[in-house]
Amino acid sequence: MASLFGPNNAGQNFGMALAWTLWWPLLPLSFLFLGRFWCAICPFTWITDGVQKTVGVQLPAPPRLRRYGVWLIGGLFLLVSYLDEAWRFDSDARKTGCLLLAILGAVVFFAAFFERRTFCRYFCFIGAFAANYSRAGVLELRAAADRCGDCPTQGCYRGTTGASGCPVSLFAPSVDDSSTCTLCANCVKNCPREAIRITIRRPAAELWNIHQPRLSDALLALIMAGVVLLEQSAAAGGAALPVDPLASTWLAYAAVFAMFVAAPILGLASASLGSAILSRDISIASWKRDFSLFGYAVIPLALAGHAAYAIDRLLSWSRMVPFALAATIGCFPENNHPAWLPRQAVLWIELAVLVSGGAAALYTGYRLARRRGHGSVWAAYAPHALLLLSLLAANLQVIIGLMRQR
Repeated sequence: MASLFGPNNAGQNFGMALAWTLWWPLLPLSFLFLGRFWCAICPFTWITDGVQKTVGVQLPAPPRLRRYGVWLIGGLFLLVSYLDEAWRFDSDARKTGCLLLAILGAVVFFAAFFERRTFCRYFCFIGAFAANYSRAGVLELRAAADRCGDCPTQGCYRGTTGASGCPVSLFAPSVDDSSTCTLCANCVKNCPREAIRITIRRPAAELWNIHQPRLSDALLALIMAGVVLLEQSAAAGGAALPVDPLASTWLAYAAVFAMFVAAPILGLASASLGSAILSRDISIASWKRDFSLFGYAVIPLALAGHAAYAIDRLLSWSRMVPFALAATIGCFPENNHPAWLPRQAVLWIELAVLVSGGAAALYTGYRLARRRGHGSVWAAYAPHALLLLSLLAANLQVIIGLMRQR
């Protein structure tokens, strides 16, 4: 409501300040430390529950949506990311309000016709990066499958009187990654044998132990890496890379956007071809295998880039939230400063986050090369390590460019 009817000045609109300088930056950090727990408490899930209780038809998700949902989510992520950069949602309250209304309409539609959290699993564009980032997170839910074989209730999926079944239609014993589970803990409550646990693990460990690498996951990781680099560059105002969406036409900026998205994809395609040549295993099947497998090594770097961008927002702008709240009652202070730390200190923190993410990506790539099992480990790893170093250098160049400005 505040974004639609409050001041259009983002600095004096409480809803805008809360959404873009607090919630949105905290989102990627939450996926790292809490998995997809945000998806379990998202306000849109409350709306879903209310609509389903009132007018819900409770149809199962269509087979085509289940099959192609990941591609649909990826497409929506690309569309919203482009519109965000081209239209600058974070600086215009009315555009933000329209975006939220569009999401609300989709939530109500899916809740009215389909069961459980069909929208969340197959349509929500946030799920594009939530799925991959959660794989690099420090929490996981797993079941002791040997204790579930003759379970009399299957309460993790069906639900019990104590709690409803899995909102995203997962059967706990078959969960082997963290991409979909929202850590709502309903299955933990419903399990009669206490066979399901939420535990802490090493960051990114799931990425090099992934059971079934998928092409769609790799493409999403590469798209996120390109989009995050573009967002960083645009926020830098051309300090490191000549990107300024406000001064471009939609068509020209679409070309810039496409270039940033395509570059990591072409880079991984070339690296995978290089691995095949060095390993003397040249075939379409081996190229596709390497592309799908090593795409997971990009996830820690994409997450680090997103986290660095989020930290910049949090430490440089989040003091706007109380100022915007004061503005709603006519008490906006004249002398206000939205930053918590000096700009240089924030940039050094961003630099450290990017280097840590780059190191995690390089280590993940090495572990994936060891797992590959065809030819020399270093023959498989070297081209992908070069790609990861190139992506890291591009991200660092943005931060270094800002440092030189000051």
